[in-house]
Amino acid sequence: MRGMILILFLVFILFSNTIYTQTSIDVEDSFDFQLAMNYANQNGVDTIFLTTPGGLYTTTDTMYFHVKTPLVIMPKPGITEMPTITHSDDSMSVLEIFRISNDFEIQGVILDCGNEVSHGMKYALRAGNGDDNIPLAKEGFNITVKNCVFKDIYRLKDPAETGGHALYFLRDIKAGTVRVENCTIMNTGDEAIRMSETEKYAVTRCLDSLIIRNVTFTNTGSECIRFYADLDTATTDAYVLLENLTMDNCSTEHVYIKNNKYTTARNIIISNVRLPDPDRADRAEFLIQLQQKGSTISNVDTFNVQYGPVHDAETIRTTKGGAGAYNIFNFDPLYTDRENYDWTLQPSSPAYFSGVGNANLGDLRWATNTPTVSPLNSEVIGNGTIDFNPARVGLIFPTGTNVTVTAVPDSGNEFVEWGGDLSGTDNPASVTVDAAKNITATFREITVGVDDNMEAPSEFTLHQNYPNPFNPSTAISFSLSEKGNTSLILYDALGREIKSLFNKELNAGLHTYFFDGSNLASGVYYYRLISGDFVATRKMLLLK
Repeated sequence: MRGMILILFLVFILFSNTIYTQTSIDVEDSFDFQLAMNYANQNGVDTIFLTTPGGLYTTTDTMYFHVKTPLVIMPKPGITEMPTITHSDDSMSVLEIFRISNDFEIQGVILDCGNEVSHGMKYALRAGNGDDNIPLAKEGFNITVKNCVFKDIYRLKDPAETGGHALYFLRDIKAGTVRVENCTIMNTGDEAIRMSETEKYAVTRCLDSLIIRNVTFTNTGSECIRFYADLDTATTDAYVLLENLTMDNCSTEHVYIKNNKYTTARNIIISNVRLPDPDRADRAEFLIQLQQKGSTISNVDTFNVQYGPVHDAETIRTTKGGAGAYNIFNFDPLYTDRENYDWTLQPSSPAYFSGVGNANLGDLRWATNTPTVSPLNSEVIGNGTIDFNPARVGLIFPTGTNVTVTAVPDSGNEFVEWGGDLSGTDNPASVTVDAAKNITATFREITVGVDDNMEAPSEFTLHQNYPNPFNPSTAISFSLSEKGNTSLILYDALGREIKSLFNKELNAGLHTYFFDGSNLASGVYYYRLISGDFVATRKMLLLK
């Protein structure tokens, strides 16, 4: 009956005097949604407005909804209750809700693969050329997904079935920009977003840009995001930005971006991590891995994490020449009620202001309370660290906290002064965090050189350190009879090199190096001086 109603509706449009200007259609959930999709594809309709508040849009047709021409699907302006789209294929053979072959934007809808009227879909959105050999997607096509919810993506509604993806790229794709923003992806059998066919087929990259921002993932069977560039590192890679993501109750390997240069991942919360499903049991070795030159990870919170019995020593890292990982925290993000899918940050959450540039961590849709915390940002010039008492959590303290800060120079360095919102040379010093504050600690290397009024020593000499035994610091003095490249190397009791303390050109004269053993265990150590042909070694004892 509802199919007949839609046919009459479309016939009316066809013979109306607006046929040449019709670029959008209004569709109620009583219509067969496949008929609406077919009409849009055949008649140049660029927008389908869903007009039933909270409506359920589906079909019993034995074909997925195929986006063949540029199309936007969204609720009619003024519709406040999100409509749902699913698929009720009578044959139970259709795997995806949508197959995308052209520019596609979908916003403000629930894509429910496990709806009660569905047999259980394996994919919500799928693009590219599969076994059915349909015409390939248009080169450079764009996908935009905004303000959507993906739900229960399990084939035949069975979590034990393999697969289950919110967005999946098949082979032979050359897309433009793919954006997933302000979305929630709940309950996927495998990777939530998978674009990893590039190594299998002859394509330099499957898209130009991938932007995933303000997205919440929960309960994934494998990675939340898995993306591969091609194997040729000389080709231009995609622009990939992963920003402000909340990942809760997902399996261990959350993000794996392979062989893609200049990937950025930042402002992410990873919490309450579970082990992957049995068919992906090998994916429990790390949380985030990016690869290749320029790729960087910054400002990530991890809380309550599980790994497999064998896992990487650094579970958040860049490899193959990546730029590194910075500001990796470990605190409770203080969700309001995660058991009921409410990840709203409580006012005292350290996730407020702990992002890059004091942005908030995680999906910003959950950062809606007025924070009762303030950031204390720190910068170090030279070689040293800053200790905080009480300890800083993320980048914040409860607003109004009086904090004692201590500048701790590395071995062979000394503290010079404070800068920013703290000045002077007092160490320790104190600062009240009653608003966003910024402090800088400046250090410089200690080198005691020859006195201008002293004659150069007549010979090379390495003196015994003093004091000895020591805890935790000691002075190592040595004399050089002539200018030259000089190095001081530290060894353990078995003669294994621990660290090169310095390697630089020094003038002739008496020099002193101040060694700090705070990070070493008690025991016997050796230090060796090398300058030109001169080599000398002495023993020292650290007692804690």
